[in-house]
Amino acid sequence: MKLIKITLLLLIIISINADLFSDTIIKNKQTPAIDKIIELQDNKNTFNDTAEIINYIDEVYGNLYESLENGGKITIYFGPAHGKDETGRWRGITTNRVGVTGLPEEYYSMLYSRKLYDLLKQNPFIDIAAKDEYREVLEGRSDTYHYMKFEDVMRNAKSAGAFMVIESHMNNVSIFSKADGLINMPGIHMARDSSGRKLLINITGSYSGFLTLYNKYDAGGFSRQYAVNIRDALVAKGYKANNWDYGAVADDRFTYYLNFPVSIIYESGFISHPIEEKKLLEEDYMDGMVKTQYEMLIKTFNDIYGIDISRKEFKGKKKDFKSGVEMLKLARLAIYFIQQGDTKSANLAVKTMKTLYYNPHTKDSIDYYKSIMSTINYAESYYNKGINYRNKKKYNKARVSFVNAKGSLSRNAMYSAYRDKYSAAIYGNKKSRNTAKESTPGTRWERNRIETTIPAKPSSITKPFILALSNGESLENAILESLDPDTDNLKTLVSSISNYKKVTWVKSRQYLAKKKRYKTVWTKKYEDFEFKPGIFVVHMDRNMKIVKAERVSKVYLDQNKYQNHQYLKNSYFTEIEQKREL
Repeated sequence: MKLIKITLLLLIIISINADLFSDTIIKNKQTPAIDKIIELQDNKNTFNDTAEIINYIDEVYGNLYESLENGGKITIYFGPAHGKDETGRWRGITTNRVGVTGLPEEYYSMLYSRKLYDLLKQNPFIDIAAKDEYREVLEGRSDTYHYMKFEDVMRNAKSAGAFMVIESHMNNVSIFSKADGLINMPGIHMARDSSGRKLLINITGSYSGFLTLYNKYDAGGFSRQYAVNIRDALVAKGYKANNWDYGAVADDRFTYYLNFPVSIIYESGFISHPIEEKKLLEEDYMDGMVKTQYEMLIKTFNDIYGIDISRKEFKGKKKDFKSGVEMLKLARLAIYFIQQGDTKSANLAVKTMKTLYYNPHTKDSIDYYKSIMSTINYAESYYNKGINYRNKKKYNKARVSFVNAKGSLSRNAMYSAYRDKYSAAIYGNKKSRNTAKESTPGTRWERNRIETTIPAKPSSITKPFILALSNGESLENAILESLDPDTDNLKTLVSSISNYKKVTWVKSRQYLAKKKRYKTVWTKKYEDFEFKPGIFVVHMDRNMKIVKAERVSKVYLDQNKYQNHQYLKNSYFTEIEQKREL
């Protein structure tokens, strides 16, 4: 009887396990390290998901050489930048990604994307996957396409069995670092913030040069190698690399970096820089840039896999990339477990990477994953502390711990499961407090741009004035531009500003012998103040004596707070002059 019960129990366990793992089968034999991680998955969905990750990497990256040898192709998911939004307007316009002539980023992106597409489609070993609307643009049959979210790009790339995602963009700077929201050049400019409010800013540097953003999560190293190859080849040809990591930038900001193994974004230059924008539209410049991007892609396949796809026939000497493939698996599994909030499995995946593959070539990538897990483990220590406090009914201390746990994490989408868990611990079943709808920056920016046009009003003489002193400009001319005074008042103002000394109060301790104690004494100290190139907010009294001056990097052009003839048309002296003329 006892034997029958044991047999029945074993049959039940076998049937449960058969049902548990019946959906997806891991096709290839795995290493003991991967097998150990798989054995931990006691849930049908997580097993299927991890099996899918492993199978995809084996098929697309692990068997690449054999696939090409047998007539297969490398699939690249490719497309231009951004696109039109649901209103039919280019996002380059609505989000202020525009060139110095007002053309949207998409205009430049289409020119470069078409040239690269022409090179890629001629290669017999490359297959290009793209949304139908994008392909129409890439082939020159259409000049319009719509924006696709990163999540959709990733999903489509996976469905196509793509090796990598490539997007062709142009670079820009934030609108408050550009002259009137268009040009980023050194000097004092009128610009706008993200809400469209006018400000005067002293831009001390300009942004220019190409850069390639590569997938920081790519532990196999292809993305980085490709970006470095592009940088080195373009610099050798005389192209200028951007000073951000000298043109090859590890990026982890966007969700499709997180959810796809190999990805690249070309930022071929700054369309907000007038000299560079002009170059970006020159045919030879475009051809040199795009040809290099293509040639370095071919070179990187040879560097990593020993694959030569530069000719009509397949050639090459296969390189051992088993460690790179396993690094990809462990990294993608770690990300998956983090997204599920499975700290134990994520720690195991990253620890395995370090134990088996840590060396000078993999150091940066593995250290990055170690830092991710350190962040999570730190947050979890706060969370567990909070659970202990809550079990002891110390609810205030518990809440502080949960808040600290959530505060330990950035807004990276990877941590969303943990943030949700910590929010639930803080707020219970209440909805998250961060439920405000995101505004549409471009629409708001354009609307406020119109609303900030306000008729100027006369100013009092004591209203602070904005003094903008450009490089090589005399103080006298800067005052004239700022306040537009008549000749006599100009002389008075020049003298007053030239003789201005900054007043500071210095605290000291003075011993009172009679009272046998110390007292605090404040003493005025006068310091020379230099009006050198830059922006200043200056206060004066009714006799035009300067009572305060401060140097600022930027100042909002608010006619209710400041006076200025050049930018606000509300100088007190201009008003007096008008009355005299009348």
